[in-house]
Amino acid sequence: MINEETWWESDNQDISSKNSIDNPKNIFSGDVSSFSDSQSINLPEMKDPNQFLVSQFLIGLILIPIIASFLMSFMILSFEERSDTWYYDSEYQPNFDGSVTIDDQDLKTSEIYFNIPSFSLYEIDSNDYYFYTSLSFYSDNWDGYGNCYFDMDLYEADLFVVSDDGELWYPMECYESLQGYDFYFQKEGRIMTYATNFDSQIDDIYVDGDEDVQSSLFLFEIIPFFIPIAYLAMIIWSFITKKKSLGLGLIGGIFVTPFSFCFSMIFLSFLFWDI
Repeated sequence: MINEETWWESDNQDISSKNSIDNPKNIFSGDVSSFSDSQSINLPEMKDPNQFLVSQFLIGLILIPIIASFLMSFMILSFEERSDTWYYDSEYQPNFDGSVTIDDQDLKTSEIYFNIPSFSLYEIDSNDYYFYTSLSFYSDNWDGYGNCYFDMDLYEADLFVVSDDGELWYPMECYESLQGYDFYFQKEGRIMTYATNFDSQIDDIYVDGDEDVQSSLFLFEIIPFFIPIAYLAMIIWSFITKKKSLGLGLIGGIFVTPFSFCFSMIFLSFLFWDI
């Protein structure tokens, strides 16, 4: 009996010891503060708003003045080119190889394409545009010089003739050696046709005039005035937002802008005027 109890107790002791080996207990020891001391905490570095930044300074000193002066130069030259509404074209020794009958008289005609606006005479008169065309004859000596012209300022709406084919023709005033001859013209878009009973070679014909400036060009005229205002506003904004490096660069850029503006005007002139 004693031996059996001893055997049973020894078996229980073996099992408990085995469980203790298989499932070891995790025991923590030490000071709690030692964990926080062993790890370093990285805090974001605060930037000084008064710190001088070379990149911002160079942007204000060089980049922005160049862009502003280039934009101003482009607007000024664009407006000058687009606002120049004066046109002129000419033809040297035109061929009068056509014919038309006006007032039972056979006349020679010359049809010429001019690089001019396609306005009709009615539109030119209604919009009060200027229009002028003229032809000249030169003889071997200056005594034989003659000229005929049509001036829109002297135009009268009912002053025209009708050819046998129903076309309207406008008479031209002639003087010197061409006085006494009949000269007429008509305008269809960019094509001008001249008719005359003069037999000799006409030396040259030219046409010129102007038209109104487009209303859309108003922006090209006022934008250059807003660029300096925007530049000053940017200087004020840079100091308000504590971007002093940019503001100092913009102040220095005031002295850079005139040189950049002159260079931009010279460079763009080659593009606009084909110098």
